Amino acid sequence: MRFLLLYAALLAWQIDRWCFTPHGIVSTWQERASAVRVSAGSPGGVTQSFTMGADGFDGVWLRPRAVDGGAPRGLLVVDLETGQDGARRRVERVTVPAADAVKRSSLHVRFTPVRHSRGVPYAITIRHLQGDGGTAIDLAASRVDALRDGRLFADGREQWGDLVFETSSRRATLPYWMHEVLRPWPRWVATWPVVGGGLLAFNVLLAWACARATRGDARVNPEDEAVARPGAALPLAKAVLAACSVAGVVVAAVPTEPYRSLDLIDALPDARIETTWPSLHGGISPEPVVIFGRVYRSIVALPSSTIRWEVDVPRGAHVRFGAAMRPDVWDKVSDGIQMFVSIEADGVSTRVVEHTLAPMFVETHKNLHPSDVRLDPWAGKRVTIVFETTPERWGNAVNDVPVWVNPRIDWPRTPSAGVARVVR
Repeated sequence: MRFLLLYAALLAWQIDRWCFTPHGIVSTWQERASAVRVSAGSPGGVTQSFTMGADGFDGVWLRPRAVDGGAPRGLLVVDLETGQDGARRRVERVTVPAADAVKRSSLHVRFTPVRHSRGVPYAITIRHLQGDGGTAIDLAASRVDALRDGRLFADGREQWGDLVFETSSRRATLPYWMHEVLRPWPRWVATWPVVGGGLLAFNVLLAWACARATRGDARVNPEDEAVARPGAALPLAKAVLAACSVAGVVVAAVPTEPYRSLDLIDALPDARIETTWPSLHGGISPEPVVIFGRVYRSIVALPSSTIRWEVDVPRGAHVRFGAAMRPDVWDKVSDGIQMFVSIEADGVSTRVVEHTLAPMFVETHKNLHPSDVRLDPWAGKRVTIVFETTPERWGNAVNDVPVWVNPRIDWPRTPSAGVARVVR
């Protein structure tokens, strides 16, 4: 009986996984940083682009919310489009009464199933057409760039992050596995007879393993029984475990640095970003960079790009960072790059750091150039810290890949100093 229960449970899991669970759907559903909302009531609405990873695309799950918990009126209009930016065509339009859209925690918008949808670029545009009065509808958005090939626009302006949504599909895992995972193998391997035979052989082996695991054995080895009894080593083991636990808590509780730190890379979603590149994420990208064998966290800011953080400055604060050119372009033809950092406060902009880097011509420009700017003149104020990159001299940005390395604000741990905060 135990054998039948165990094997039946594993077989049911296989059937659900292979035949009823879609693979390759697009999802940002589990993003924990989904505390931002974008308005669907603006004239341009909200547009999210993505590339479908499974066949049988038949809908999307959304998270609409009524502003301030009010009662929205009108219609929520969802357009499904296909194609790249600038060359999209509408495939289908679905309308949902606004009051019905916010009744549940999530909304499933169904489309006509698209049999061959794997690898196809899509976009969904959601607009709230309000009636007279009523409440506007917002959509949950993530502050994390979860879809590397996706872009989010709210009223025509690109946002940092992605819409919180999940596609749905009627095609299950097994066809995806045959078409994608087995693609490098000879063609005969990805045929139903071979795949079916492989699954049958696997289940025969699984049944044998379940039978061995559930087979009863009443005989008990006296030596094993003796080993199982607690001996004199047990109190010693408990003492060692307790000592390690106490030591770990003490080490974790003691501050290791005299400063607290605000990581500006983590605060990138709260910055105002401007770039001359067509895509926001094409011009600005947080990524690791290796300089002389050491890995640094950094922001790649292709010229021309400007990043502005609005910050409440505590007492004794410093803004610290490094400026560099990414090593893969050191020896490529380039006329150099200019990198500036400014502090804007009370209508006055003060340039505090300026670098001109041309590593092809100047060997020392291949180094990391650290900077430490004291913020004492702005202590207790709300300022804007501006990081800017521009092409040097002739405006030629070819082979210019500047990086801001580990930008952060450090300030003393004393309570009287205050706390550095990035204002959204």
